[in-house]
Amino acid sequence: MQGAQKIEMASGTETFVGKDSRMYQDFDHLFLNIFQTESIVVMVEGNEVKTAELMKAVDRLEHQLQSTEGVIETMSPASIIKGINYQMTGRYVIPDTDEEIEAIIDGNPDTFEMLTPDDTHMLISVVMAGSTTEAKQKEILYATEEAITFSEFPPPHTGSH
Repeated sequence: MQGAQKIEMASGTETFVGKDSRMYQDFDHLFLNIFQTESIVVMVEGNEVKTAELMKAVDRLEHQLQSTEGVIETMSPASIIKGINYQMTGRYVIPDTDEEIEAIIDGNPDTFEMLTPDDTHMLISVVMAGSTTEAKQKEILYATEEAITFSEFPPPHTGSH
């Protein structure tokens, strides 16, 4: 019987390119800055999260955070609703009525299940580059807390991170 007697398994970029090579350095930089991310998750809690008034407050929050240095993107039920509304009506806005909001969410359960796990909770993701320093993360967290305050969430909704 013949066969391979010494088999090694290896993975990772350094298997193909030396860690000191320019290609490895460029790949590592791209991965940290583009593909690897960190997130702050904001949970909104209230009696009912499928309302136009609340979605408009979340939209205001996202607008404020998107201009914050170090924030790559934000993701929330409000941004998804705007995208679906655009496909349906050609208008990239939050619909004005609670019924329209409910119809969009209830009509797309797979799309919303992670961000609206039930009728009283909503999650908002604030995404930063993986290379963001701890000091910058603290700044973004502070900016998120400030943006929550200025977004005029309707009572009795509360946002926490």
